[in-house]
Amino acid sequence: MSVTKVDVNAVLDGSRFRGLPLVVMAFAACITILDGFDIQIMGLASPALARDWGIERPALVPAFAAALIGMAVGGFILGAVGDRYGRRPAILASVLIFAIGTLATKWVPDVPTLIALRFLTGVGLGGALPNATALMSEFAPPRFRGQAIAATIIGVPIGGMLGAVIAAQVVPIFGWRILFAIGGILPLVALIGIYFALPESARFLAAYPGRRAELARILNRVVGAERFSATQDFSVGVSAPIHHVGPGVLLSRTLWRDTTALWLAFITNLFAVYCFYNWAPVVFTGFGMDMPTALRALFVFNAAGVIGSLAASWLIARAGSRWIQAGLGVVAILSLLFVRSMLDGSGGRNSIAILSAIGVAGFCIVAIQVTLFSVAAHVYPTHCRAAGVGWAQGVGRFGGVLSAFAGAMFVGTSFFMGIAATLALTVAAILVLRNHLSPVFMRDDKQATDLGRVR
Repeated sequence: MSVTKVDVNAVLDGSRFRGLPLVVMAFAACITILDGFDIQIMGLASPALARDWGIERPALVPAFAAALIGMAVGGFILGAVGDRYGRRPAILASVLIFAIGTLATKWVPDVPTLIALRFLTGVGLGGALPNATALMSEFAPPRFRGQAIAATIIGVPIGGMLGAVIAAQVVPIFGWRILFAIGGILPLVALIGIYFALPESARFLAAYPGRRAELARILNRVVGAERFSATQDFSVGVSAPIHHVGPGVLLSRTLWRDTTALWLAFITNLFAVYCFYNWAPVVFTGFGMDMPTALRALFVFNAAGVIGSLAASWLIARAGSRWIQAGLGVVAILSLLFVRSMLDGSGGRNSIAILSAIGVAGFCIVAIQVTLFSVAAHVYPTHCRAAGVGWAQGVGRFGGVLSAFAGAMFVGTSFFMGIAATLALTVAAILVLRNHLSPVFMRDDKQATDLGRVR
């Protein structure tokens, strides 16, 4: 008796975006929201922490840097774990690590211990985002994949918004330590739901014949019917094997220009993003703002970033990515120069105007970051796409590490000048990049959604 062959790619790509794929998106978004909360928690707690310990902000630079270095380490190590052992165990390990690291920080006695715990937390944070994004991309049908990935990634600024709201309410009353307790307990609670409800990637399971029964159950949930069983032969279609891809391939003759441009864009843009995540409350309190207003500035930055990411994704589908991203960078630079003029006294101190300008900056800077992931996925062909995006994200973390020193390097209004100058490099990199997304118009449900390459 012949064995029925099942192309898992065809089943997933032909499914509707409902049922199990929506469950996966909900959990992926939850993971990145918690990830974003704990990424930004140090920036939210640092003004009160520095005051409590009687230290200056340069003393906190190693703690900021340790978290970002940990994120780079976690991204490479736990990303490899996800490819080797599955997305689900990698996600569980990542969430557990950053939950324990954050919760333990509640009892931290000194700066060296804080540095160690922030590195541990960073390892978990760095592993959660790529694995959650990969799992989402492997469940979402092609027509909705870009939107689903964007919905997952914007969980990071949403988590920052949540953190800013909570911090503004609890830190003035209970102190900074309560923030780390909340940031550790929430992911531990979420871990229970993740363990019992989050499935493994069906595409990953197709490579393991011993897990056919699990794969069949998942595919039946995707299609909403009992169509598959462990007796069938599952595959991921006809494709060339994907081997290990390193920098040599990404910097080959045909890809080196776009690769270097992407890496520069990721480095400089992440520098700008993490400058705000890490230092905004400290910088604004240094200008005499009260703590609630300083935290509100970070909330506005993140909230505007969520809106900007959605708006930019919509615009890019209609106008292409090159000029939309470059325009966002220019507007961000102008808004930061405006903030500088307001804070140094030449434009007068108006908190509403300052917060509005911070909102414009967040709208643009975060939108560039989110849409850079889509551009990176477009730049590389199938055989090196995952590696290309992974390396761009990993190299970009160096910008985050450099941002940890920004609060000490840039004093006063030079903080905003430094970010503006760095964003000028982002704009230059975007313009140098050759292979941008071209306009795509969704006409009906059957329309192909592969984005054409700009010639």
